[in-house]
Amino acid sequence: MFRNKKFSGIDFHENYITCATIKLERGIPVVQGVTKIDFKSPILAGGRVNQPEDLSEFLEGVLKDGSISKEAHLAIPTQNILIRKITSLPDIGETELAKLLQFEIGESIHLPFENPIYDFVKIGSIVPEPIDGDREDGMEELSLDDLAQGIQQTMEGPKSEILLFATSQALSQDLADVCHEAGLKPLTAEIRGLALQRLLSYAQPRWLTQTEMIIDVSKNSLDIHIFKDGMIVFSRMMSIHTNDMVSNVSPTRPSPDDDVLLFEEDIPVFRETQSQIAATIEEVMDLNQESYVNEIALEIEKAQNFFRYSLNERDSEFKRIIVTGEKTDGIFQPLKERLGTEEIVRIDYRSILNHDFTNEDLLDSCSVAIGLAMRANDIQKK
Repeated sequence: MFRNKKFSGIDFHENYITCATIKLERGIPVVQGVTKIDFKSPILAGGRVNQPEDLSEFLEGVLKDGSISKEAHLAIPTQNILIRKITSLPDIGETELAKLLQFEIGESIHLPFENPIYDFVKIGSIVPEPIDGDREDGMEELSLDDLAQGIQQTMEGPKSEILLFATSQALSQDLADVCHEAGLKPLTAEIRGLALQRLLSYAQPRWLTQTEMIIDVSKNSLDIHIFKDGMIVFSRMMSIHTNDMVSNVSPTRPSPDDDVLLFEEDIPVFRETQSQIAATIEEVMDLNQESYVNEIALEIEKAQNFFRYSLNERDSEFKRIIVTGEKTDGIFQPLKERLGTEEIVRIDYRSILNHDFTNEDLLDSCSVAIGLAMRANDIQKK
């Protein structure tokens, strides 16, 4: 059924989309092509698709020119998803947990979406520790509050440890509708972190087996995904405030059409001024780059601290930080120098590329879309 068929992945960002197409060759996904398309106006606004008719028309054109396949897998933007660890439910089977979650969501479990859609994975069980009021380590005995809490936990019994994934039903429906209108057949939708995990399972199969982080870096935002023992446990998008103060400064000489008159004796002065402007721009760009790297490093540190102290993973050490996204080339080496204590790596795509593939410079920009397209192989195996 799936033999030699092509599938695409489409990742929607605020001002651009990325697409990738793979072909299944004897059960192995091989990347055929990738595309990145920039838009002048925002694609997403207020948690909904902006100007869906225009986006559908554009996707229809991309489909007709062969850049993408009709059957596609879609990404839910990270800013519109939530991953939460829940340890308040009893230790029961997944079928019973699903029924209990259906009741608890909106009652004791509140999600930041008006009409959420959700899924969950049970990752373990938590057994209450025995109450011991006589401390052998010489510390003071437990307080009455501690004892009461311990007794309550013991009476309630073991708890399920689950990861809850949720997103907006309205946005998911918007994305599906846009694709249907364009003549596409959207097969599935998932979060970006899982698409990247799938990509790495083919390109770097030894990664994501311990506590590791993927950062997906674009001009104005940063997606951070944390994995522990092959399971995604954290996913969040942060805005990056870049300084665009050089955008209105140009070192180029006025064109003949410009309303500027230069006399012969003014030309040396003009050249000197242009040289000074160029030097100033280079200096400001260096400062911007340093500020950009520092802001990303700070967000990485914040995410690590949240993981360690809010998710009760104080003893976890990060094995590696994997860098991808449209700004990988510019950020990779400076980030390695800035975070000298951790292993900073980037993805090697060579093992999954078609023999005549030519757009290597777009691979990191389209890494999520590649992982999405590869989902066809997972479905085939089921």
